[in-house]
Amino acid sequence: MSDDAILIIDDDADLRELVRLVAEAADVDVVEAATCVEGIAALRANRERIRLVLLDYFMPGMDPTSCARALCRLVDSTMIVLCTAATDPSARAAEVGLSRCLAKPFAVEVLESLVREAARRRHPPIPVN
Repeated sequence: MSDDAILIIDDDADLRELVRLVAEAADVDVVEAATCVEGIAALRANRERIRLVLLDYFMPGMDPTSCARALCRLVDSTMIVLCTAATDPSARAAEVGLSRCLAKPFAVEVLESLVREAARRRHPPIPVN
């Protein structure tokens, strides 16, 4: 088990698996949630390890604004990235109070970059002299 983890809140099992594969290749664990309620509980239980939250916009059972607000009460909002296939992802992120978004479908390289960024949150890069 790594000290670092990413929380993926998405009802798409295939996307959660893709995130898991990319994160584990970077030695970052993944905590998965298929609903916002599960995601909020998972963040509470793993708050010390979570470096990044990937939140799907269209989720059953809770509107995205309520879910984003509940997550922001637990962690810094810059750690939460709204993932959406909706038109104008930036507008959707702003609508729910988040500043970051990831448009679906996204390239694996973009996800890899987010995972690397998340891992650096706890472990800053060692300066090269």
